[in-house]
Formats: sequence, C-alpha cells, structure tokens
Amino acid sequence: MKAAIYARYSSENQSEKSIDDQIRVCKNYCKEHEISVSDEHVYVDEATSGSLLNRPGLQALEKSAENKEFEAVVVDDLSRLSRSNHQMLTLVLKFNYLQVKIISVADGICTDDENSKLGIQMRGLINELYLDDLRKKTLRGLEGQKLRGFSAGEKVYGYYTKPVGELKLNRKGQAKYEGMVHKINPDEAEIVKRIFKEFAEGKSIHKIATQLNEEKIPTKKNMRGGWNISTASRILKNEKYIGTWNWRKSKVVRNPMTGKKKKFARPEKDIIPIYREDLIIINKELWEKAQKRWHELKGTWPVTRKNEAFISKKVMSIQALTICFPD
Repeated sequence: MKAAIYARYSSENQSEKSIDDQIRVCKNYCKEHEISVSDEHVYVDEATSGSLLNRPGLQALEKSAENKEFEAVVVDDLSRLSRSNHQMLTLVLKFNYLQVKIISVADGICTDDENSKLGIQMRGLINELYLDDLRKKTLRGLEGQKLRGFSAGEKVYGYYTKPVGELKLNRKGQAKYEGMVHKINPDEAEIVKRIFKEFAEGKSIHKIATQLNEEKIPTKKNMRGGWNISTASRILKNEKYIGTWNWRKSKVVRNPMTGKKKKFARPEKDIIPIYREDLIIINKELWEKAQKRWHELKGTWPVTRKNEAFISKKVMSIQALTICFPD
C-alpha cells in the first residue's frame, strides 16, 4: 500500500523540530506495517495554525489524493490535519470519498474502520476545545498587556513601538522584553495633523491623498499605490489620535466554510475603556470639526461608475416603456 505523510506545527506552542519528530513517527509506523512512502509524498506546513484550511502543504496533499497517487495519509495525530472539529470531519469525509484512508498514529485511529467514527468525533472535539482554550489564554494575555500600558501588536500610523523592561529568555529560549509601548512618531504625527486640518477646512479626501502621493510621503506599511481614500478615511475616524485606546471594541470570527475572517463590533458592555493622554495627537476642537464635516458629507458622496451605469440602464428602460405604452 502506498501512503503519504502529513505534518504540521503551530507557531503558538511548537518548534521546527516538531516536523522532523512527526515524520519520524509516521515513517516508523509505515515501516512496521509494510506501507511504502516516498519522499515526494511527505507534505508539511510550518508555523501554520490548525484552524486554517488554505495551507500550501495540505492543499498539495489533497491535490495528490485527487490524482490517486496514494491510498492512505499517515499523520502523527488528527490535530495535525485541523484543530477545528468541523474542518477535520470535512477532510475525513473528503478523503473517504477519494478512497484514501487516514491513519492517526498517536490516536490509534484508521478511518476505514467502521468503529472509528466515535473516536474521530471525540478527538475532533478535544482538539477544538484545546484551540478555544488557547484563544482565550492568548486574549487574556493581550488584555493584561493593554491594561499594564503595553502594546498588543497594534500598528497605527503616527506611532511606533519601543521595547521596555528587562530582556529575558522565555520558555522557548527566545529573548523577549517585558513588553512594547507606543510612542508618538513626530514625522507621522505631523502628517496626521495635516490630514485632519485640511479635511476640516474643506479639502476632499481624494485631494488630500493625491497630494500626499505627489509628495512621496510613505504610508505606515509602504503600501503599493500609496495613499488612497480608504487610508486617509481610517485616520480621520481613528479615536486613538484623541487618546481613546479602548480594548475589545471588536471581535474576529472565521467563516467555517471559507476560512476567511470578518470583524464584528462587540456590545458596549464588553468594551474596556483605556485613555492615553500621552498619546494624543489631535486636540478635541480639531477632532470635532473633522467629525462634524463627516456628518455633513454623509449621503452626499458622488455616484460610482457602476451605480451610474445601473441608473442609466434604468432610465433607458423607463423611457422605452414610455414610448411603447404612452399615456
């Protein structure tokens, strides 16, 4: 019987060595059970979350399975395929359809065994609960850092982060500071003030973005195309510039079918208010002027070309009906 091996490690709690260990365990299993595995059918995903489906190694494995290149997939345990119970069961069903069985060495599960269904369900549930617990602990740690005045990884135009505290080795042996704190970036702060001032005085966002690009002023991430209406608009709506760095304003939910993330606003009661006077760039008066102009402009945006074409077609249809059925 020909088989493939799939291995994955997650950056949250494992190291690169985990890949080698998983492959070694799977190869030993194959040797003991007289299963042949070629090096071309060893698929890996490094530093990749088990909640994602769009993994290069996993996608290559599925493509080879569709081409009937092997009859089984050997993994160290089912969590390597996915930490999401829904996704893992979907993968099991897909490989079953392709007539490829999944062998989980540590779990002692082979999917072509009709008695394996309960074991697969139980392992999937345990793996998903682990992922939920890890997510809660990660958010709890980030929340603690925010309340202590540290950065939680936010990259905001107008600020930079600076390491503080003693440099120590963590449990992975990596050198880490106590935390990172936000500081005002003087050059970027001047651009933020300019955007607010020009917008409050009546200049269009498109004109503001165009002039910034003409002056070759870089964006925070040096985005291709530079400044645009979206980047300038986000700055004009960002309360961080007036010192409001509230935590838990939104949450990210992953679509179980596509794996794509979408942001949703949290209820008011879940938001943790944080005020940072030391990080104020825009004074209250200028902020209120800009927000007042936003309110005045609401509903007055020009019709897009797509909508304009749609409206033209509607007008032409009405005119044609008028000709065919005059009063």
